[in-house]
Amino acid sequence: ADAQAGTSPVEQVRFSVVPDTITSALELQKGSADLASNVLTPDMVYALQNTPGVETARGPGSNVWYLNFNVEDPVLKDRRVRQAIAMSIDRAAIVASLWRGHARLANTLLPPGDWAEAPASGLAQYPHDPARAAQLLEAAGFHAGADGVRVRLTLKISTDQQTRMLASVLQEQMRAAGIALSIRSAEFGTFYSDVTHGAFQMYVLKWVGSNEDPDIFRYMYSSASFPPKGANRGHYVNPKVDALLAEAAAESGPAAVVEAKRRAEYVAIQKIVAVDLPSIPLWFPDTEVVHTPRVEGIDVNGDGDFDFLRDARVR
Repeated sequence: ADAQAGTSPVEQVRFSVVPDTITSALELQKGSADLASNVLTPDMVYALQNTPGVETARGPGSNVWYLNFNVEDPVLKDRRVRQAIAMSIDRAAIVASLWRGHARLANTLLPPGDWAEAPASGLAQYPHDPARAAQLLEAAGFHAGADGVRVRLTLKISTDQQTRMLASVLQEQMRAAGIALSIRSAEFGTFYSDVTHGAFQMYVLKWVGSNEDPDIFRYMYSSASFPPKGANRGHYVNPKVDALLAEAAAESGPAAVVEAKRRAEYVAIQKIVAVDLPSIPLWFPDTEVVHTPRVEGIDVNGDGDFDFLRDARVR
């Protein structure tokens, strides 16, 4: 007899392409869809969590949101400007409001607990401090005008609802440090084309799954990884980082020894990029699977994939 009376393994999955998150929420509410993984905004999840016929499974996420810089830009080439931007952002307040506390702050692109993750105590930190941010901009030669503006920058984003809300908050927070932020939103194809062609000053995106291996540092920060060869879209170059990446890739010998050496090299890379700040790791949102009661036994994965369906059951 079936250990779970009235249930059976998932034998077939049909994926539906839904144009927007509101429609996705309505489909779940009506029962015409059974499951959505990391699709709905935190506000939508909150609104649905007490709705009859809708349930939520949640767990720590590994996908990381980040802000990336074009380090060849005349304004952003000075790392003090990038550091000032980091200090102008109140990440904890954003997590508390936009993510309703369901995210962990990021110190690096690697998810918490990864074998190559550098300890936060060894990395440069940028606590929210608009006054200190303004001092850094002053030191970099950007003086306040009559309107209080020191720097004018443009942030490119997609039309994703959560990203648009984030951009509005960033715009407000940066203003306190004398940074006037313009927002340029475009549908994802146009936005991504600009990103890969280096047509940006700053952009916000997230890594899904691919940041669970330290090879993400080669892909994002190696001088050999400019598009189309990789994702070093801001054209960051640091010979020390390149040398450490090469050493990590060339290590050989007993597995335990190789891992220890590679960890040391990857930690050193993280320390360098935490100071240079070619990008700002922001946070790791929780993985949230919203589903109907028809689906049972959901054990969420960090990157929000659907592997859990192998063990899930349906009524």
